[in-house]
Amino acid sequence: MARRAAIRAVLAAALLAASAACSPSSADRGGAASPANTVRTEPPANPTIATAPLPTTTTNPYAVPAAIDMAYVNRVLAGLDAANGDTTRLVIRTRTITQEAYDRLKAIYADPDFMQINIDGYERDIRDNFRSYKSSPGDLKSTVSRLINARSDCVFVQVSRDYTSVGINPLAELQTQWVALTLLDRTRDPKGYNPTPWAFKYDGFPPNRNQPADPCAS
Repeated sequence: MARRAAIRAVLAAALLAASAACSPSSADRGGAASPANTVRTEPPANPTIATAPLPTTTTNPYAVPAAIDMAYVNRVLAGLDAANGDTTRLVIRTRTITQEAYDRLKAIYADPDFMQINIDGYERDIRDNFRSYKSSPGDLKSTVSRLINARSDCVFVQVSRDYTSVGINPLAELQTQWVALTLLDRTRDPKGYNPTPWAFKYDGFPPNRNQPADPCAS
């Protein structure tokens, strides 16, 4: 991430639709359509065998599993990082904190104070003309390095963060951070900007760079 944008992680220190596919009809495939009003004159040879295909189902990749593991948290973080990246690109394009940008931040940050820290950081970046950002920034990449606490309603992890897609000369010392996630209050995201059921409860590291107290412990 950009140098000034990355500083927000320090300041934040207490601080991302399944589609259904339909099979084409036989007429669409070029075959003849089934005749209408056809009456079956004989029962199926074996009435216990279903003759209709089972309905297809889709799986929500962010659905909270019975046991939360690192792979699941990485998937959630990728969704949140993408949502955050969309906000960054919107602010860069508009050179202001629009209502949409505000709503997007509200959707991924559970705590209003942490959200305000990000808004303040964006305002500094605007004044700085985003000079430490890449011209077409991508998404931050967060990868879990240690699963500290994993409950169905709160997750606390140590992460390794890669800002190379976002900023010019990202700071190496910002690589190790901590993230706590809490279940998203959906009233904070009426427009569905956050694809996951989680929001940031903690995002960053304390001034001493040691592991912070577990936000999920209370």
